[in-house]
Amino acid sequence: MALKRSSLENYVLLLLYVDSMNFTQFKPETFLKKIRPFCKTEQLAHKILHIRVRGSKVGISIHIEKDCFIIRQNQALHEFIFYCDSCKTLLRKLLKHNLLIP
Repeated sequence: MALKRSSLENYVLLLLYVDSMNFTQFKPETFLKKIRPFCKTEQLAHKILHIRVRGSKVGISIHIEKDCFIIRQNQALHEFIFYCDSCKTLLRKLLKHNLLIP
């Protein structure tokens, strides 16, 4: 594997990694640790997570609410609301809705 991967390579590796994940309860720190090899991440007080696939210029913001996640694409007007409780389910929904496309 190359030391510097393209955004498409990181995206494909993230797809494969999500398939092998177990269903675990969502915790911001754990979630960020799991996707850090494939995505550049930031967090603000465990309530807002900024994620973008490494090598990509566009990312998303995840606002953590009590019962849902509000996803906003950077540089876009769309907002998505996902109701789920596991890291794997959230990542699957992000990938299904093409929110992490590099």
